[in-house]
Amino acid sequence: MYLGMQNQIYTFNMFDCQAWYVRDVILGKIKIPNDSEVDNDINEWVTKEEKLEDIIQMVDFQTEYVKELHNASDYPKIDFELIRKHIYDLIHHKEEDIMTYRNRSFSSPVTGTVAPIHPTPWVEAMDDSMETFLKANRRES
Repeated sequence: MYLGMQNQIYTFNMFDCQAWYVRDVILGKIKIPNDSEVDNDINEWVTKEEKLEDIIQMVDFQTEYVKELHNASDYPKIDFELIRKHIYDLIHHKEEDIMTYRNRSFSSPVTGTVAPIHPTPWVEAMDDSMETFLKANRRES
């Protein structure tokens, strides 16, 4: 089985949904389509991909791909529309300032919990360990 995609906007969520899909194929929960159906599906996705003109369309393309995988299995509930919005925001923040876009906080697409902002700007943070992050956030509280 092949997992992955060459130009990734989604990483973990995509790989995770792919893995669940493969698991369900192996367990016999998802039946692999016949060769003609596989070829048609591949051709549809390739045609869509060839029409992409910008990063926003790439985000939308990959969001729809991951949502299709998600909907085919019993993968836990996750808000892909929120992820899509967060990626749009990330792109905008990156365009605003390449040095500060990582200093942002986003909400979890699973729980809705908003992550705390690290008190040290990303460019100055030389230790990204959980211990350092938690210690820094305790000092800020």
